[in-house]
Order: sequence, then structure tokens, then C-alpha cells
Amino acid sequence: MKSLLKRSAVAAAWLALWQILYLTLGRAIILPSPLSVARRMAGLIITLPFWRNIAASLIRILTGYLSAIITGAAVGMLTARSKVMDAFLSPLSRIIRSTPVASFIMLLFLFLTKERIPTVTSFLMVMPVVWSNVYEGITGTDVKLLEMAKVFRLSFPDTLRHIYIPAIMPFFMAAAKAGMGLAWKAGIAAEVLASPSLGIGTELYNAKIYLETADLFAWTAVIIAISVALERLFIKLLRRVYDTP
Repeated sequence: MKSLLKRSAVAAAWLALWQILYLTLGRAIILPSPLSVARRMAGLIITLPFWRNIAASLIRILTGYLSAIITGAAVGMLTARSKVMDAFLSPLSRIIRSTPVASFIMLLFLFLTKERIPTVTSFLMVMPVVWSNVYEGITGTDVKLLEMAKVFRLSFPDTLRHIYIPAIMPFFMAAAKAGMGLAWKAGIAAEVLASPSLGIGTELYNAKIYLETADLFAWTAVIIAISVALERLFIKLLRRVYDTP
């Protein structure tokens, strides 16, 4: 109860500050009022295109995110167990990490349709994060525990379950959590630049072009809400799967 009251008070304080700034500027085209944004949000929610745009963005970005989780984990395990593969693939990770998101998006225009660019962009932003974290988890596994597994002749599945997975999981969870935010932001940015037929990023771009500031703020609020919800949902799901005997 106290936590809820505290959060409500903080939210009210920020809304009050927003309202003061709105009144001070006196130009809704630059900064709309909280009430006008809330009204626009309510108007959008009851329309079918609103949900179609959200569904299109979710499908694209989650496809890229889940593909990056699977690929990153596989490559992390491969490079942790093979020095040759680590030496061969590590430059690729550094290149992806060092390249700005906007550069990737522009390059992808040469090879992909605008509908696929957000998916690949999300994949490229998340995969190296999962890769490096899984690699760190495996290489950081307690050597004494591995030696004990050999002494007691534990099978590989048992060694994986009781030693490797507990060592990897904290790193993997951190990567999955950070990756969700990266995937969502990069995917929306790719939609803004690529402007597919449906998508939240396309709506953001249209709102900016037509100076519909209330729409711009409303869609931004939607992006933030979905990002927070996805992160919490996915982490809760991972924990439930991990805790299942």
C-alpha cells in the first residue's frame, strides 16, 4: 500500500510539472497538456488500427529478439568451448557492438524489404549481448565444481543441469532483461526510418510529419508501457521455467 501511494505521489508530481511547463510555454504544438495526451490516448485505444499497429510491431520485434536469444546462447556456448571459434567469431561481435543502430538500418535497406528491417535490427542489437553474457557464464564456471563432477562421474546432462545452468543463468537473465529494452528501442527506431505499412514507429513518423504532437506523446507513452510490460513478463517467465524442477 505504501509503495503504491509513493508511486502515485511521484507520478502526480511529474504530471504537475508537465502541466506547469505546458502553461508556461503556451504552445500545444511543442508541448501538449497531459489531459490532451490522455484524451488522444483514449481515442486511439478504441480504434482497430491502434491494435493492428501494436501487433505488427510486437511480431517483428519479438521475432528478432527471440531469434537473438537462441542464436546468442548457441554462439556463446560454441565460442566458450572452442578457442578457434572464439578467435574466428569475436571480431564479428566487436563490429556489431561498435556500429551505430542508424548505420545498420541504412545498410539493411540495401538487402531487405522495409517490413523485415525492424526484425533484423532487433536481432543484431540483442544477439551480441546474449552471446557475451553466456560466454562469461560458461568460462566463469567454478573449476572445482567441474572437477568434482568428473570425480563423481556425472553425466553431461547432470553436469549441465546442476553446474553449468546455475552458473550461466544470472548472466543470461541479465542479457535477456537488457536485450528486451534494446530490441524494443532499436526495432521502433528501425520502423521510424523504414516506415513499414503498419507499426508503432510508422505512426510516430506520421505524427512528426503532420505535427500531431499529442499523437507523438501518446505513441511514446505506448512504447514505454509495452517495453516495461514485456521486460517484466519475459523475466517472470524465465524465472518460472528456471525454477521448474
